[in-house]
Amino acid sequence: MGIYDRNWYQESGPRSRRSRSAVGSWSMVTKIIILNVAVFLINGLLTENNALDELLLLTSNTIREPWNYWKFLTYGFAHDPGSIWHIAGNMLSLFFLGYDVEYRLGSREFLRFYLATIIFGGVCWGLANMSMHSACLGASGGVVGVVVLYALYFPHRTLLLWGVLPIPAWAIGAFVVGSDLFGAMGLGQKGIAFAVHLAGAAFAVGYFYFRWDFGNMLGSLTRPFAGWKSRKPKLNIYRPEEENAPKRKTEDEKLGEKVDEILKKYSRYGESSLTNEERDILKKASEEYQKKYRR
Repeated sequence: MGIYDRNWYQESGPRSRRSRSAVGSWSMVTKIIILNVAVFLINGLLTENNALDELLLLTSNTIREPWNYWKFLTYGFAHDPGSIWHIAGNMLSLFFLGYDVEYRLGSREFLRFYLATIIFGGVCWGLANMSMHSACLGASGGVVGVVVLYALYFPHRTLLLWGVLPIPAWAIGAFVVGSDLFGAMGLGQKGIAFAVHLAGAAFAVGYFYFRWDFGNMLGSLTRPFAGWKSRKPKLNIYRPEEENAPKRKTEDEKLGEKVDEILKKYSRYGESSLTNEERDILKKASEEYQKKYRR
């Protein structure tokens, strides 16, 4: 179930190097790749008869087995042990396009999106194959979701298809979806779960156009329970002498009043009327304003 026949590994023009350095060498993309490779190696080298893959993969019966619903996630971390290209194609696609998407979403939201895409693809595949005897494994659903989301966020970036043909990112997304549609109609390579690919692409489109944010969604669900935490009662101390005391002005308020007075003078008499001290105050206020609103 790989997309190993789709190799884009180079971007012409100024690459967004800032995205990789800002995310870091141990970004979420890096961790996902390491986990997939580790599962692949453990399954091939340390288990008999691919026992680990057999444990993780999704089958057409899983949809009827609630006790196995965890496999709707784990199948996305297992790959065909008989083909190095299955895992290589998926991980290379994730490596070359995933970092910019992660930089755009943030590491935690990227992980939520990636896992949700795998689960959604697995459920769609299970529903579509209930009447068959088949199995599904591989990260392609999540990877296709990342590729399509990349094409939606950066449609005009130029990528090199097969390392040779310059093509905009939106065309890569259209190529991926189009080839999967042909495959789903029986016109593509056999043995590929095109339903998972199409589900991943559809999920990415929904995520982009509906502006989903799973972090905010989870926060909204858990917010009503925030008050359940035990907290010590706050004691308000009443001091009568402070009731009528004049309020102290903050440094920002004092500076603001000075700026207002200087601007009134400027509007009446012009810039030449300002003293050096007043000019310094305006300069300081400008710097403080820039610091505050650049954060």
